[in-house]
Amino acid sequence: MGKPTNLDVPGGKAYRDDTEALSLHTTPDDYDYDDVPDTQGLLPPSYHESQGESSSASGFAPDSVAHDQHVLPTNGRINHNKDVTMKNGDPQVCEEVVVMDPQYDHDPAYLEKGIRDFAQSPPNPLIYIMGTHQETIRHRQNDKRERKTITDFRIAIPLRQYLLTPGDTSRMRLLVAQNGEKTHRGTVFKTRAPGAKQDIEVGTPAPTLKEWCHRYCASSRMLRIFRLQRPVTGLDTALLRDRIEGMIRATNYRGYISVTFPIEEKNIDIYTTNRVNELRNTTWVRWVFYLTFLWIFSWPALYFGTKRYAIVRAEWPFSTTDAAGNKQYTSMSEEQWWNKWQVAIRRLVLGQYEGEASYDVLAGVAARPEDPPIPGTMNTGLEGLDQAANMLNQGFRFARALQTGESLGRGLQGGWGYDT
Repeated sequence: MGKPTNLDVPGGKAYRDDTEALSLHTTPDDYDYDDVPDTQGLLPPSYHESQGESSSASGFAPDSVAHDQHVLPTNGRINHNKDVTMKNGDPQVCEEVVVMDPQYDHDPAYLEKGIRDFAQSPPNPLIYIMGTHQETIRHRQNDKRERKTITDFRIAIPLRQYLLTPGDTSRMRLLVAQNGEKTHRGTVFKTRAPGAKQDIEVGTPAPTLKEWCHRYCASSRMLRIFRLQRPVTGLDTALLRDRIEGMIRATNYRGYISVTFPIEEKNIDIYTTNRVNELRNTTWVRWVFYLTFLWIFSWPALYFGTKRYAIVRAEWPFSTTDAAGNKQYTSMSEEQWWNKWQVAIRRLVLGQYEGEASYDVLAGVAARPEDPPIPGTMNTGLEGLDQAANMLNQGFRFARALQTGESLGRGLQGGWGYDT
């Protein structure tokens, strides 16, 4: 690209791209990237609304602005009906979407329009419900015992539609970092703007989105990443977790319950287009480096050689709170959602469902005439036959507990999904 150009900023001073002059007191970065083996990410602190102009009024020649809508790639999305990846006991989803386009590297108007277009599309928050238990399996050949984790149910419920009001995206807020915030400003480590200390603003006003796009495109560094964050705000996850866990326990389930709230496509990472970035985002190449331990040498080079920009945030609210402390919901409240779908979720749990429970799936299950029987019991509609079969099943359970000598008390207490 050549030498970075100076840009006029409010206040009459020129911006000088000197982001590589870092303080020795900056803290290590906790930015989460796919090519980092196990790094935990934290969002930047507070944000203020961007006052930048849209790309249509940016002052650039019309041919430098893309008139078509920028669309995110879909090849990284997970099929929850088939694929499940666990990490530290929690299911993982595709949180980062990688985008590469050579025009993003050098055309600030094109980059700004892409960010604004991506911001107009909400992420996909999920309620991920799992129930598991441990079983002891005895091998007849060598009489050894092995403990295995058995999945009793796995339900992924998408909430994307509850972030949208038909034909209206005005609730989404596109925010840009202020000078006092410690974040990535074309740097390896998180920094504040020069002259700023925490909430004390010193110097020129914070750059707009347009100016950040200029700075990104003006940089001569080959390895760059511009991240658009799309968090979901105003969702009471504690309330939903309590409701779901209480309902599942009411079915006499005795196993381990996990209710998490991952967000698919939470971050949009725009990489500069070059061979190095293409390889670092290729799955099989990463696995080769992991298995051969070459990442020990490659990861530091990539980490310290990449300039990161994490200054744009598109907040998608499930609810907002006004000045009086009253909540306003985009579509419905957590209680309304729970009252609408609790029957369907209970039936999916009892049916030991595994996969994505879309709106249509939930509606179809809720329309059924009755709940499925509790796993391990019989429900033929004939009371006497059902009682006899269940008593016989309890006898088999008692005999098995005596034979294995494990979990005798739990086996005799009934229920389902307990460890054996």
